[in-house]
Amino acid sequence: MIDLTDYLLGIDIGTTACKTVLFDTRGRSIARASKEYPVHYTRPTWAEQDADWWWNAVKATLKKVLRKAREPADRVVGVGVDSQREAAVPLDAQGRKLANSLIWLDRRTIPQAEKMAKLLSSAKVIKTTGLPIDYLYSAAKILWMKEERSNIFRKTKCFLFAKDYIIYQLTGEKATDYSLASRTMLFDIEKRKWCEEICDTLGISVALLPSPVESSKVVGEVSSKASMVTGLKSGTPVVSGGGDRPCEAIGGGVAEPGYVNIGTGTATVMTTPLLKPKVDMEGRIDCCCHVIPGMWEYEIPILTTGASLRWFRDNFGYEEIEKSEKTGVDAYVYFDALAEKVEAGSEGLFYYPYPMGAKSPKFNTIARAVFFGVTLIHTKAHFVRSILEGIAFQYAETVELIEELGIRVKEASIVGGEARSGLWNQIKADSLGRPIKQPEVEDAAALGSAILSSIGAGVYDTVEKAIKNMVRIRRTYRPRGKEKRIYFYLYEKYKKVYEEFEDAYKILA
Repeated sequence: MIDLTDYLLGIDIGTTACKTVLFDTRGRSIARASKEYPVHYTRPTWAEQDADWWWNAVKATLKKVLRKAREPADRVVGVGVDSQREAAVPLDAQGRKLANSLIWLDRRTIPQAEKMAKLLSSAKVIKTTGLPIDYLYSAAKILWMKEERSNIFRKTKCFLFAKDYIIYQLTGEKATDYSLASRTMLFDIEKRKWCEEICDTLGISVALLPSPVESSKVVGEVSSKASMVTGLKSGTPVVSGGGDRPCEAIGGGVAEPGYVNIGTGTATVMTTPLLKPKVDMEGRIDCCCHVIPGMWEYEIPILTTGASLRWFRDNFGYEEIEKSEKTGVDAYVYFDALAEKVEAGSEGLFYYPYPMGAKSPKFNTIARAVFFGVTLIHTKAHFVRSILEGIAFQYAETVELIEELGIRVKEASIVGGEARSGLWNQIKADSLGRPIKQPEVEDAAALGSAILSSIGAGVYDTVEKAIKNMVRIRRTYRPRGKEKRIYFYLYEKYKKVYEEFEDAYKILA
């Protein structure tokens, strides 16, 4: 019997803010709080954060959530934490933080990636770790510290990753989970252990890396010290948690192969579960360990999706922004109202969303954004709708890429900022030719963390059962016959037009 008086906590450590949400055992949000923190851009292409900014945000939001809920902390039976990935926190022998962390946005490690490419076999790295050699991953960040901050590296006795640092502050235990370990480029995703060969080649001792465990495993309990500063009850179990993307996927209700979660924001990441690690040897799609025990996942980033619409709003949406300030209605709602006046296809106006180059589905670093087909009949409404359709076409082509790797995609769920637009969700369903589900809870990553904590606390015995009980669908968008046919016809033209751009991009580059 599920005790509905029990509560579960999900803590989501994002790039710019911490969100803490208290859920009941049916996944209903009881109270939530968020607190922002900065990114420190010390030089061009450098991006750092102080790990204590995360911890201070966790303490503040935990206190606020427990105060809002007006419930005793002893009703919290489990705590789960997810976070941004790749950032590593160096700790000394006493467990003290030694330096700021290089977060995923940081590009200073490009020379380290070039060095790794000379030292390691690219094919072997992809086959073993599921990742291509790249500056993004933790290996490059740790190697940079070894080479450029050797005095700090020599004092370092352990590297923890973002959510692991929070768990260490809560429990005093040092550990990580398989999903975060598999974003380091130092981890054997099939054997689920650190790859000693890669570590030895790079001069990064395995002894510096935390022991990896399943995401739903209890790794410690809230200490008396942490209890005093957070309001949580001492002894509350804390699970290992996981990366924000796979946690977001289970919070969005996706746990079976053939189903895709679309996590939206400034950019988008598509994830789909795998029963076995099926590595893309071309290095286009990351293959990582999932937070679901015994499973893996594909992760496919699509750049500047939400950022495209925000750019248009900030530069050309002054009327909508002014209305928003007067009425309190989001400016994007007014954008939707404009776009709804335009027929599918934006009367021949195409948008290619590559203002920062392209990852999936084009993988073209020199690509640039284009509005193509502009005529004197086109209005602001057409431009808005063309952005919505251009992003939807990126999603359709990315699904094609997933299917090239042998995954038959049945349907998708969508979470994040874009999911708030019913019009956009419908355009995507029509373009994908598949149903898209919108879950009820917007804080999908925090819910995913709470789901993991429900396993550790013994509320549910599998992630799948927890999802069945804790994730509810607000609405399902199904592809419409007429619009599906229109978008299929336009999509084929859209792809052919892009092919003509490739030489033009080279001229600009």
